[in-house]
Amino acid sequence: MTPFRFLPKVIRVLLISNAVVFAVAAIVGGLMGLHLNLPGVGYGSLQEYILYFGAFLPTSPLEVWRYVTYMFIHVDFMHFFFNMLMLWMFGAEVGEWMGAKHFAAMYFFCGIFAAVFSVAMSVLGLTHNPIIGASGALMGVFVAYYKFFPERRILMFFFIPMKIKHAMWVMVAFDIMFANTGDAIAHFAHLGGVVAGFIYMALYQNVFTKSSSILYNSPLSGFFRLFSKHPGRYKKWSNPFDNEGRGSGHESEPETRTQEPEVLEGEVFYMDEQKRMDEILKKVSSEGIHSLTESERQFLLKASEKMRRRRGF
Repeated sequence: MTPFRFLPKVIRVLLISNAVVFAVAAIVGGLMGLHLNLPGVGYGSLQEYILYFGAFLPTSPLEVWRYVTYMFIHVDFMHFFFNMLMLWMFGAEVGEWMGAKHFAAMYFFCGIFAAVFSVAMSVLGLTHNPIIGASGALMGVFVAYYKFFPERRILMFFFIPMKIKHAMWVMVAFDIMFANTGDAIAHFAHLGGVVAGFIYMALYQNVFTKSSSILYNSPLSGFFRLFSKHPGRYKKWSNPFDNEGRGSGHESEPETRTQEPEVLEGEVFYMDEQKRMDEILKKVSSEGIHSLTESERQFLLKASEKMRRRRGF
């Protein structure tokens, strides 16, 4: 697994946040037995208070804070351990591939959607149990991993080797089979996370990062250029009703694209190279590998080759 200090920042923040809440609930509230007696609530341990105020209740959909807080609550060690292990194992590569912004957006979208899905199932009379844990959001992360690396193999149930593209549907089948068995597992939240994962990945692959999408190639692209950190992605749309330049008997010359600088040899350019390298790495961390232009990819390849030559490898 990726060492903790090399994980994307968003993964580290999520792991630490979940660990802090778990420590307060399970250790301070459970093992140490800290109790409170708040007016209007009654006497109870700190752990019980965290569950009372933070768990998601499908029967109380208007208590909107619960759509987020429930994702950070784990009171059972094995529940906490396996959820964080899944976040660490699968989230590391997905976060690096998508970038911090998209990973965070997908994570919370899937977690919130899982809660909304549970509300719908409650209306249908299929579940009314409180929900805690990050499993719904993590199922969305697993969908993203399935989309990016379908041929990867994992040990399903820790001993059955299986490709991700098959393991994904085995997990869905188990959640469907055991949804109404009363085993205290939020299977409907899992299924909601899967649905949300496919929705977000469809948007990610066909709208957010696809150069042919309406965001990048339409009359609206000029608007998006104004507020983007990378306006070069958005094409300058030409008005089809603009007759300027058509009277000369030839088509207007296409706009000349400015070439990004090549990697330059020589120590005199070291600082410029390092600055550009830092900018590219920051872009990968923020927006994912998919966000790099071909020139930026080539720069990284050439820069890594130069580094190997300098070190004598």
